Amino acid sequence: MADAASQALDFERALEAHGLKFDRVEVAEGDKPLVALNFGGGDFSYNHVRIHVFFDFDGESAQVVTSPIASIPADKTAAVLLAVNSANTRFRWVKFYIDDDNDLIAEADAIISEPTAGEVLTELVGRTASIIDDVYADFMRAVWA
Repeated sequence: MADAASQALDFERALEAHGLKFDRVEVAEGDKPLVALNFGGGDFSYNHVRIHVFFDFDGESAQVVTSPIASIPADKTAAVLLAVNSANTRFRWVKFYIDDDNDLIAEADAIISEPTAGEVLTELVGRTASIIDDVYADFMRAVWA
């Protein structure tokens, strides 16, 4: 059975094979391994989102979570929550929520195994970036309406 560190290395190899740039984030001893990728600009409707992939110590699961997609003004929280609910209904791979700082975040979890972790997580990161792109305009309409 693979541990978190070896799963992170497999993920990095898969990212390299797909030509994706990433950062291996140095974490304090005892913290979960973390790999991060930047998306946005170019063909994406959003400017910048950093997608973090945290590996659970047992090497059997991982969490994908973004940096803030948008900061939500307090008076727009209700409208954005309706857009979040709509996005969560439309897409099953990624869930959206507004955190305690009123930032819009996307998150996903994955069960991984030694032979497939790299490809599974590469696919999930790509889906996360794509789904954000699909719903970004809906979120921005809710913020600016």
